[in-house]
Amino acid sequence: MTRLSTAKRQKILDLYHPVNGEPLSLSEIAGHVHCDRSTVRQVLQQVSSSGQLNYDIRPKGRPRILSKQDLQELQLALDRGSVLDATDAQWEITPHASTRTVCRRLAEIGLPGWVRQRKPLLKKSNLAQRKVWMRDVKDWGVKEWWLVVFSNESQFDLFPTSGRQWCPRRKGEAHYPRNTIPCVPAKGGKVTVWGCITSRGVGHLHQIIGTMDAKMYRDILEESLLGTLYDHHLSPRTIIFQHDNDPKHKSHLVQEWLEKQNILVLPWPSSSPDFNIIENVWAHIKKRLERY
Repeated sequence: MTRLSTAKRQKILDLYHPVNGEPLSLSEIAGHVHCDRSTVRQVLQQVSSSGQLNYDIRPKGRPRILSKQDLQELQLALDRGSVLDATDAQWEITPHASTRTVCRRLAEIGLPGWVRQRKPLLKKSNLAQRKVWMRDVKDWGVKEWWLVVFSNESQFDLFPTSGRQWCPRRKGEAHYPRNTIPCVPAKGGKVTVWGCITSRGVGHLHQIIGTMDAKMYRDILEESLLGTLYDHHLSPRTIIFQHDNDPKHKSHLVQEWLEKQNILVLPWPSSSPDFNIIENVWAHIKKRLERY
């Protein structure tokens, strides 16, 4: 049967059951609606049997193997964490469907597959320390943070590369020096440095040669940290020094030196999001190195 619009189906009914006047024959109705006589008859039979003007629209083909209830159970299990991924969900909740089907249907309801992000394993003690630290500094303002000297070590490749680098060029200029990236075996070596940053500007950048131990770290602080404070006219008694929980930083040798200098140390919770603003300085340096 030719599928007609709702308006044409309504017109067939109006012509077959007019309010005033005599009903038209099937042939006459077909002429008015511009369809076959058999189509008119089938429309009338369908409306008479179902009582509906519109088509009984049912999905064609085989019904989906996962029902709405199945999808709700899958979503609830994923939100609760009782299943880890689509494979686990298929095994535990919908064994009648394949893993591929589960993946596809989850994507349709806004749960596509993603690569899991790696993060430090957080123990209850780590969470408790972070909570205490946040409570201690939550009311700090610019005045308190202005006193903090942030420090850290970082390593730089002498010939860094971040993968593909695009450049505008003409055809045949691929090997021009300005359109190439210099490459050396093993990236040309690395340089490890210690640095710090204050509210008055950056501090000394100290190159670390060899493997740093507690004694070397103490010597770096004595030379470069105190040198930075001297350059910026800061007193060790008036600053708050920040460094992370590296064993060398927490050694008795370093702790005794800091106490002797009357330097207050900012507690730093382990396995927490990095709040050290010097990381922005390292990122800037690395980006600049990639240009040379």
